[in-house]
Amino acid sequence: MIYINNKEKIEELQRIKDFTVITDFDWTLTTSISQTSMGIVPDYIGGELLKKRKEIFEYYHPFELDYKMPEDKKLLIMKEWAQKSFSLLSQYVTEEIVINATKNARTYLRSGVKEIFKTLNENNIPIVVMSAGFGNAIKIFLENEGVLYDNVILVANFFEFKNNKAKLDLENIIYTANKKYLSIPQNVRKIIEHKGKIILIGDIIEDIKMINKEQLHKTITFGFLDKNIDCNLKNYNEKFDIVLADNEDFNSIKHILLWKPTKV
Repeated sequence: MIYINNKEKIEELQRIKDFTVITDFDWTLTTSISQTSMGIVPDYIGGELLKKRKEIFEYYHPFELDYKMPEDKKLLIMKEWAQKSFSLLSQYVTEEIVINATKNARTYLRSGVKEIFKTLNENNIPIVVMSAGFGNAIKIFLENEGVLYDNVILVANFFEFKNNKAKLDLENIIYTANKKYLSIPQNVRKIIEHKGKIILIGDIIEDIKMINKEQLHKTITFGFLDKNIDCNLKNYNEKFDIVLADNEDFNSIKHILLWKPTKV
């Protein structure tokens, strides 16, 4: 089901051909039944890591979808969640494990993603994939799917591996509540700011923070809503220009925007 909430704005911006795409990864580029980038390695290793990972996820995930919680409180809880999750992962992960786990992951791109990424690459349109997830796994997954083109910029949390140990600055990680425009490298922001419009795609309301408020007038925002639809639909309709509910895909985005490749 597709809900269009700002038709005049969409019609106006549709006429602008020069744009940038900024998109979330987990449950945005991937389907709602996919393993998340943070779940790929625990599911592969199993045992105590998987048990602890599930306990952390089941405790914190409901807070992520609670839009009645004060923003300052939610910010602290989401940071705590991210720090605990990455700290746990660092005790188990190696470069080899990431490669093997991602190869065997139950993670799937939404229908239409490959076609759209190919079209955008052929037309030299930048795609910023911004995620609060596990950047090493996301990079390998996109490579395996054949969509990590030269025009794709990946902004996420990357472990550095030294002496077979995983290191990550836990104080400066990206998490769902602080995943903001300033996390994008400055040279990429300059490109975005010279474009005529932005296409923003996410699956939680916080994803709108991937751009600054002053950029909203030139941004078409898409929000995938596949879970807790009844209780969240009103809020999503108030925040996103277009809501794609109940497992819609990227073919719907292409249809709405009338994207047509100039190269075949």
